[in-house]
Amino acid sequence: MKTEYMKGFTLTALGVLVLSFDALLIRLIHSESFDLLFWRGILMSVAVLIWCRVRKPDQPLFSFDAAFIRSAVLFAVNAIFFVSAVNLTSVANVLVIICAQPLFAAIMSRIFLGEKSPPITWIAIVICMGAIFWVLAGSWNSPSILGDLLALGVALMLAGKFVNDRACSHRDMTPALITSGLMIAAVSLVLGSPFSLQGAAWGWMVLLCFVVVPLAFIMITLGPTRIPAAEVGMLMLLETATGPLWTWIFLDEVPSTQAIQGGVVVVSTLLIHGVFQWRRSKRLAANVSSSG
Repeated sequence: MKTEYMKGFTLTALGVLVLSFDALLIRLIHSESFDLLFWRGILMSVAVLIWCRVRKPDQPLFSFDAAFIRSAVLFAVNAIFFVSAVNLTSVANVLVIICAQPLFAAIMSRIFLGEKSPPITWIAIVICMGAIFWVLAGSWNSPSILGDLLALGVALMLAGKFVNDRACSHRDMTPALITSGLMIAAVSLVLGSPFSLQGAAWGWMVLLCFVVVPLAFIMITLGPTRIPAAEVGMLMLLETATGPLWTWIFLDEVPSTQAIQGGVVVVSTLLIHGVFQWRRSKRLAANVSSSG
């Protein structure tokens, strides 16, 4: 059991750390959003298709029911919003705002699935929303406000996808990522010029779309099956902490004061919430085992 826990913890942490280079590589590619998104969609579809065929050779790769289509569309919109947001505002702003995803998921779960969250979750939601509005206020009168709003859309789309997939927990929704990638590529082919990349941009693009993104999501998919959900949430905060650090080190992009302040509040709140939920789940498990 301890070995499985360490394996899950290591896989999740490494997956998040690999994913934290996503925004930096998008900046290094220096392309229009839809030029990059075409290749991101195509290569993600290929990587996930290979993964599905190796892992479950008999698994259907495409479905046309409402849940599958919703999952694919929500992830496709999330990817388009994310790349566009990184190109329009600071990486720190994007990652701080996306941190709200678990809290949006709690609200959606209450509305659509009838799942009740403890009072501490709602307190965390109010605090984090206040911090995110503080980050948004710093961009309200600047061109980067559109990027911040798109980042808010990323959090909403991801929350919607996770709630949708949770409602279908009896089935594996991984193949929906193949459809998502094809959707992203189709939209980008119309709105972008994917063959306009030049020089080193091709190398960064292959590294990002065929290695970093698939590898990160595969590890993040495998790791959480072995550790508690609260610890997964805490480990996901690594991206918020390290993502802006890479762009600061390699591109000299210094986060704004309000992004740093909002980020500290959001990360601290989610960390405290995660620790509380983790201890609560351990107490409940101990009570169940003792009563059994």
